[in-house]
Amino acid sequence: MQASFKDPQGTARAKVYWWWLNGHTDTTLLKEELRSIRNAGLGGVDIFEIGFRHDGLVPAGPAFMGDESLNTITMAIREAMKLGLEVGLNLASSWNAGGSWVTPEHAAKSLYFSKIAVDKPGRQAIKVPFPDIPRKDAKGNELLIQFRPDGKPVYSLEVAVLAIPVQSGNYLDTARIVNVSRYFDPKSETLNWQVPMGSWEIHRYVCSNSGDPLLVPSPNSKGPIIDHFDSTATRMHFMYFINRLKPVLGDFRKTALKNLYLASFEAKNALWTPSLAREFKRLNGYEVDKFLPYIFNKQAFDQATTERFRQDLNLTISELMINNHYRKGREIANSYGLNLISESGGPGPPLHNVPVEAIKALGSLDVPRGEFWINHARFDDSKDSIDLLMLVKEIAAASHLYQRKITELEAFTSFQNWQEGPGDMRPIGDRAFCEGMSRAVIHGFTHNPTRAGFPGNVYAAGTHFNVKTTWWPKVKPFNDYLARVSYLLQETDFVADVLYYYGNRVPNFGTPKNTRFAVGSGYDYEIINTEKLLKDLTVKDGLLTLPYGVQFKVLALDEIIGNDPAVLLKLEELAKAGAIITGNKPTKVWGPSKAVADRLWSGSGQFSADALKKGKVFTTPSLQILQALNVKPDFDYPDKGSDRLDYMGKSQPVLDYIHHRKGDLDFYFIRNTSDKAISRYISFRQLGKAPELWNPVTGETIPINIYNQAGDQVQVPLTFGPYGSYFVVFNRKSTAGPGYKAIASATSHPPLFTYTPQGLEFMENGTYELTGGSKPLKVENTIQAQPIIGAWDVQFTKGWGAPEKATFPQLISWTQSPDKGIAHYSGSGVYTKTFNYTRPAHQTERVYLDLGKVGKVADVWLNGKPLGITWAAPYRYDVTDSIKPGENTLRVEVINTWSNRIIGDINEKENYTQTNLKVRGSRELLWSETPLVESGLMGPVTIHTVQPVKITANGKL
Repeated sequence: MQASFKDPQGTARAKVYWWWLNGHTDTTLLKEELRSIRNAGLGGVDIFEIGFRHDGLVPAGPAFMGDESLNTITMAIREAMKLGLEVGLNLASSWNAGGSWVTPEHAAKSLYFSKIAVDKPGRQAIKVPFPDIPRKDAKGNELLIQFRPDGKPVYSLEVAVLAIPVQSGNYLDTARIVNVSRYFDPKSETLNWQVPMGSWEIHRYVCSNSGDPLLVPSPNSKGPIIDHFDSTATRMHFMYFINRLKPVLGDFRKTALKNLYLASFEAKNALWTPSLAREFKRLNGYEVDKFLPYIFNKQAFDQATTERFRQDLNLTISELMINNHYRKGREIANSYGLNLISESGGPGPPLHNVPVEAIKALGSLDVPRGEFWINHARFDDSKDSIDLLMLVKEIAAASHLYQRKITELEAFTSFQNWQEGPGDMRPIGDRAFCEGMSRAVIHGFTHNPTRAGFPGNVYAAGTHFNVKTTWWPKVKPFNDYLARVSYLLQETDFVADVLYYYGNRVPNFGTPKNTRFAVGSGYDYEIINTEKLLKDLTVKDGLLTLPYGVQFKVLALDEIIGNDPAVLLKLEELAKAGAIITGNKPTKVWGPSKAVADRLWSGSGQFSADALKKGKVFTTPSLQILQALNVKPDFDYPDKGSDRLDYMGKSQPVLDYIHHRKGDLDFYFIRNTSDKAISRYISFRQLGKAPELWNPVTGETIPINIYNQAGDQVQVPLTFGPYGSYFVVFNRKSTAGPGYKAIASATSHPPLFTYTPQGLEFMENGTYELTGGSKPLKVENTIQAQPIIGAWDVQFTKGWGAPEKATFPQLISWTQSPDKGIAHYSGSGVYTKTFNYTRPAHQTERVYLDLGKVGKVADVWLNGKPLGITWAAPYRYDVTDSIKPGENTLRVEVINTWSNRIIGDINEKENYTQTNLKVRGSRELLWSETPLVESGLMGPVTIHTVQPVKITANGKL
């Protein structure tokens, strides 16, 4: 694992959305981009054709999946094969699934109704008109519905005709609603019925096309979306792609095409499908017909009836979509050697009307995918302010529960243009890792079918991550970092203390970690859904156990509703087997479910070992139960600040973590959530294992030789740089024991220091004492700091507004320069400097070059020797083997982002940049309102000389 961690391959490597704007491509440049993608350390692409503004900047390409489009797609797949890259193909020009080949029979459908009033009793022939089918949506956009010459839609299906008694001020009573469908002749549109006394409304319900179009297709690829609830529509759609691709590619297993992709479901009008009534009856045990008025009037029935019917209808729609779209699509893809990937779990309401039980929908795929954004805040309206655009925890849960290796995330999506570097992306990417991401699909890489113009044309959303990004030539170390973290999280299993059942309400979605549900600081949880609760969860040795071996101490319950006693009977079975279950008693259940709930919650509700034997459900919070069981936190440190740690700013943790395991190895990925370096004593719930530090920035693995076993916890002093992160790995095979147990300093926290192959290196001056070894060791740490002062020569790239050469008397951000050409410059600036260095007295000392502050990426050479690329703080190099006594030559290439040059062009009426996004710097700000981004080498640049403290086992130097 250490070898693969250093240089991971295959699925550990991140992918990119490969945007083909308006379907307009250049095959020569596509090949060049694929080579660049491979050389940048990425693992593949998802071909994603998308429409863009019809402003002439991006010409319209050929129709998606037409002959010319097909030739280009197959060329790209063959070229990727040569390069060892993986390819996925999005099954639409934009999203949702659909295209010009979708006929009315297979297009998305909705329900429509007409009504007439009848108040004359007796048998009569009543003309009931066909419902009005709108041709435009509420915003005036054309709906893609085909009509016959007589004005009726090409596709329609009679659903029901109901006679509803007119009553004032009361809710409808289904007992009084009469289904008169059998008396209705659709050809003559006549109802022959014996009308009872009183006033009646006759409702005619018809299924027809919803008209939902592809959301942003390329100009020549418009078409309707398919009926996502109909397996025949899914089969038609998938086979259209397979039948087009297979004759030219042959056996997909022998090509780079590995995945078919479905983006998130964002249809607005689709509601019905021909099999819905039949499926509703099968699932819920009663006919849907008499409840159809609810669809058009949410206040038609009393509250209890409404809630029950809404849940039953939502469950039916969810099952239809999961079984007839996602599972059917996967079945078809797999039969041809392809995987199916989809964002089938949301984001849900209020962002999009995604009508599914999310974890079940995600588990129906080969690879579940979610998404997260940067530089964008979107919250729901709950008191917890759930971050709607951090959709990771539920995706990871689906991967774990359904035993999928990979948790994919559409990563780093943004509406902020060209203002971030890799170091800005890292903190939110690390947050996603700590929620369970194990592969990033970076959003996105826009294909530019022209060599002219920078930063070029790009899709409006996403971090712009392509060959025309300023720092693209330096991006491989960042991609290596993502791959190393991904590799370990893919090859290991998630560990948590609590299993959280997120309830049986449908639709249902898992929220970000520690938001609507949290155990408490230092404890993590897995989310489980109804399907896996019923099918897979058992009790073994008093622990809740899933088939792949993972075990949990407590099952925490969210809301259980309705009359589906299977869930409550399963809880009763688990409780009688010795499971610890906690949660509030359900208040919205009835019938047999209520009786089971009354039995389960008949005790006091307070957890105790004696009460556990009675097979009851408790109401004691999970954290208190774990504390009563003397289960210490899995990950603990001082000054946590709160038992409940969310990420919305109210109680953000100093440190965040995720715990994985493989055999005897335990992997803790830990991140510093602050922009300051911090040091803490961290306790891990580990026994008889020795820690190691695995650094995903460098690929190094370093033994940790200062730690203390205290009971069943190991206390380890650790330092993290600004937004720093790494793995602490516990290995049972390490038996030498620690060199020392602790570091005494003037504060309650350890001093700032690093574990290195050469030994312990303190980063602050001071007197420290290592304790717990064969004898205490006092360290008088003195860091020799030599600032590199004086003027720097800087060379800028010609043609971007800055002078080709400039001298900086002192290091400042380019944005502070009085020269507007430099202040608005974007690109590479090469700093050169000669300085003198005096060799330290001790040959064992290590010498470091610290660049101070950098915006955004730096590549460094010392005396002609390359030191490599640095992309995140601290911007620091070990130069022990490169520096020499006397005169040294330092060369630092720093690259910023495109933002400043675009702002200069807008404000100063220059014209250096060419892009289709010359209006807004972000969703919130115009370019003219967007502040300049600090750029260049800002320093201070310093040479630090440090004396390592070499420690071996048992405290010997």
